[in-house]
Amino acid sequence: MRYRASFRTREGRRIILRMGVVALLGTALAAAALLAAWGVYWMFQQFMSRHQPDIGSWTYAGAAADCAGEYDVPLDVVYAVIETESHFDADARSGAGACGLMQLMPDTYDWIRTRLGEADAAEPAEGIFDPELNLRYGIYYLSWLYETFGVWETAWAGYNAGPNIVKKWLQDSRYSSDGVTLHTIPYTETANYVVKVGEAREYYQSCLRDAG
Repeated sequence: MRYRASFRTREGRRIILRMGVVALLGTALAAAALLAAWGVYWMFQQFMSRHQPDIGSWTYAGAAADCAGEYDVPLDVVYAVIETESHFDADARSGAGACGLMQLMPDTYDWIRTRLGEADAAEPAEGIFDPELNLRYGIYYLSWLYETFGVWETAWAGYNAGPNIVKKWLQDSRYSSDGVTLHTIPYTETANYVVKVGEAREYYQSCLRDAG
């Protein structure tokens, strides 16, 4: 009887010990998950602070707002495209040769100058890298793309891939069922670009709404 009582006592202690270990492991896992979530949030905040400026104090906020009003492009769309294209770096240059805040290709830049009747006008020394000129031409181009396609997502695809390519996609039933919207974008880069601009637009809509 004593042996059985002693066995039950030892077994009870083992059970209690195992329960304690399980509880301790559960607490440790919960703490680790909380720490990981905080780390992800901190990294996100750091990314946002590095890449998305205080738009109210941004150097070219006034010029962007003026051009957006002139060409009837929502300001949140303007900021979203700048964010996605250059992260607000006026000196940005891509491997493909796109330049400035709105990453205009030189051919596109020249085409816009001609359309606006400014091809013979005196050009600033910085040319395509002049921030206010780059903004005005980029916003005009967005306006023209939206007038051409009538849907912002399609216009953004045109900004990235080129309008002639997007027109071909719209005529292809594999990519568009109505000739207006794209249910599939065959270029992965362009598909990702449209998603990024859309997400950035939501962010800047919130910023502008909070700014009143």
